[in-house]
Amino acid sequence: MTRVEQQALSAELDRAITVGNPWVVFNDQPDKILQPQDLRFFSSAGAAEKFCDAANGEFDFAEQMFHSDNYRYMQAATLKASLEMDVEKNIKMDITAVARQMAEQNLSLLPGTSYDVFESALSRGQLLPVSWQRTIDPLKEIEEYHVIAHQHSGGMIYEIGHSHRVLESFGSSGEARSFMDSVVFYNELADKGTDYLIVGRFPGQSLELDVEGYAVPHSGLTLVTAHHNYENGHDYHELQPLSEPATVSRYFFMGVRDGGLLLFNDKLEPTTLDVVQQPFYPTHFINDYLPFKNSIIMNEQSFDYVKNQLFYLGFGEEVAKPLREKMEQNLTEFSIPHSRKFGQDETNSILHFSKGDQKDKDMTFFNRADITLKQPGKEDLTQTFFFGKEYNYTLQERYNMMDGRAAYREQPKMAPVEENGEVRMKPTGETYFAWRGLDFKNADQYGNFNPKVTFWNHQKEVGKYPIKGIEENYDKLRLIAKLEKGNKVDVVLLRDGHETQAKLVANPRMARLDFYDSTGQSLIVRKVEKQAVDQRQKVEMTPQEVQRAAIASHSAQKPGQSTGQNQSNAAAVSGTEAQHHSSGQDTTQKSDAKQQVAAEEQNQQGQRRKQGVRV
Repeated sequence: MTRVEQQALSAELDRAITVGNPWVVFNDQPDKILQPQDLRFFSSAGAAEKFCDAANGEFDFAEQMFHSDNYRYMQAATLKASLEMDVEKNIKMDITAVARQMAEQNLSLLPGTSYDVFESALSRGQLLPVSWQRTIDPLKEIEEYHVIAHQHSGGMIYEIGHSHRVLESFGSSGEARSFMDSVVFYNELADKGTDYLIVGRFPGQSLELDVEGYAVPHSGLTLVTAHHNYENGHDYHELQPLSEPATVSRYFFMGVRDGGLLLFNDKLEPTTLDVVQQPFYPTHFINDYLPFKNSIIMNEQSFDYVKNQLFYLGFGEEVAKPLREKMEQNLTEFSIPHSRKFGQDETNSILHFSKGDQKDKDMTFFNRADITLKQPGKEDLTQTFFFGKEYNYTLQERYNMMDGRAAYREQPKMAPVEENGEVRMKPTGETYFAWRGLDFKNADQYGNFNPKVTFWNHQKEVGKYPIKGIEENYDKLRLIAKLEKGNKVDVVLLRDGHETQAKLVANPRMARLDFYDSTGQSLIVRKVEKQAVDQRQKVEMTPQEVQRAAIASHSAQKPGQSTGQNQSNAAAVSGTEAQHHSSGQDTTQKSDAKQQVAAEEQNQQGQRRKQGVRV
């Protein structure tokens, strides 16, 4: 059942309840999907019972066979709750107290109903049928006696051919018995095969007879029967002697409201025990929530899963509406268009979906996206990306890859596995972290660029540049997280005591960080090796002691490491920090540092030219 079919059924049930038909009848057949035209509605449980009695086991004379219909009835509200999976109400109740109240009012459960089932139904706000029994004196309670004639022309086919009629009515049982004896005598002479019954009707009740002519509970008592016997005439059976007490039953629907019991008649109207009820017996009544059904439940679960997946992958909430519309059409495969702006750039995507192999679960999956990148002044670029259950890159990260950058995240290790004569790459269960981008120099047969995986310790590299604010570990980690997505990150550089706005990009292929100004031009930023000085020493050492410590450290350096190199590192430290470290140095050391910095800058420019970086 699709969600559209479910909504149509719910609307039909709402209309029936509104116009005063709280009972719904349907043919409860295995694997049958209910449609609005399959539902029949009734104002009372008694009317629904009669319909089910007549429809079930109906004999088709043309086909000479019985219909295998199984008509049942239930509250329309219960069926609606089943469709909408709105079944949990959890009404708090004390089933022991409920049973005590029922006993005090002579109410009991119907045969076959346990208190566990009863408690479960009441706690969900449902109504269940109960019986009310009392002992009566038949001579005082019976108002009128009727002689009934019952015929069964179906012969060996018991289910068809029943008919009954009232022959005569009397004010006393003696008159009724004399009349029945006389018709039995003449019946035997005529051999018409008719059964006879004497039925006593209760005051204020209309006479209700079942298929064999017996009095329906509440309406009266069946006292005597005379069944036709083809060999020996009629057999008499006295079912209820007038001189003995009789037990009569009436049926109600019961619910729990505010901790107390509440009774309803068969029209689901509130009532009490002293009000005369329309007689009925809930033979075909069902109260279980229907299992609709795995298809609806799984469809909804599948929709929620895919909707959330698309949202967290960066496709936003706007895809939810077209996704639901497509899934409600129960399509095997379908696609949805999607667009997103990235500054002046734009991605136009076609998202592809398909049903899973397990048809009984009716699950839909997001498989792949054909993403086209549109950039001003450039030709469109299209790439197909596949998506799985986990380890997926977001749309932002995919855009960054198509724009020439890479993203860093956890990925599954893959290994070749042979399946049905084909070798496929399958996850091994292990994972690794790496940078992943696109190799724009190599493409497959479908025109998709091959992935390029790079291993590079970017976290250590970040600390080597004069970036403002990364002294705090929290700020540094936030910056690193943005870089790992492949984003262009806004940073502030500290250069020669001045702050410069720049864009920072990770370049794992060249194992470096790239900086750009507001116009997109490349910036040369020198690395800074900051001296690790103990904080306690900074506070406690005098300037003279700092000088002596620096000289001693210089003397203890490894052979081949020059004083100018150390001083160039100090000279490259940004702003205030550079001034602090240079405040004890002599004129010769400053001169050497400037020469070393100039040489290092010239060397770095040469390296960047070799690597194709704009200077």
